[in-house]
Amino acid sequence: MTLGLSFLFERTPSGETWCRSLQDPLLVAAVVVLVAALIGVGVTMAAAFAGLVVTMTTASPIGHALSDPAWDPVAAMIFALVALSVIAGGIGNVLQIVASVAARNPFERANARRIERLGWRVAELWAIGWIARWLDVPVGGTINGFDISVDLGGGNTLAFALVLFVLARVFRHGNRLQDEVEGTV
Repeated sequence: MTLGLSFLFERTPSGETWCRSLQDPLLVAAVVVLVAALIGVGVTMAAAFAGLVVTMTTASPIGHALSDPAWDPVAAMIFALVALSVIAGGIGNVLQIVASVAARNPFERANARRIERLGWRVAELWAIGWIARWLDVPVGGTINGFDISVDLGGGNTLAFALVLFVLARVFRHGNRLQDEVEGTV
């Protein structure tokens, strides 16, 4: 996944490059926070993977039945890795939306798809949390010195996913209206 941060810069007619986002401090703040979050997710994923490897080698759950508690730390790390990869993808979608805003094209067709993908990612996080609770396994935790914390929220997670799906439809409708206006002009 590329961050696509080139939207922050543009060339002037004289060929000089300047930082476009300096015109909007909100875009600067959004990019800084999102990139920091993406780096944090990457570091946490590396720690979760290391925790998974250490757990597999030291706890030796292999040979035990899957219902045996020896598998709980492994399941917790796997749930954490899956949730973190979903979160990373969501951050990437938001960065792409910010890029379209910086390029002064926030209502481009791709943003409706991006918002819909965000809705699916939020729904995936809800499902991961629901399955983990059903199996009575935490998502992350402190395992062999690796402290991995992934909070998947509560009941509002699914409601937020639905809001994103509705917002994607609003963007699609706006795109159709924009096409009609451009066709009549």
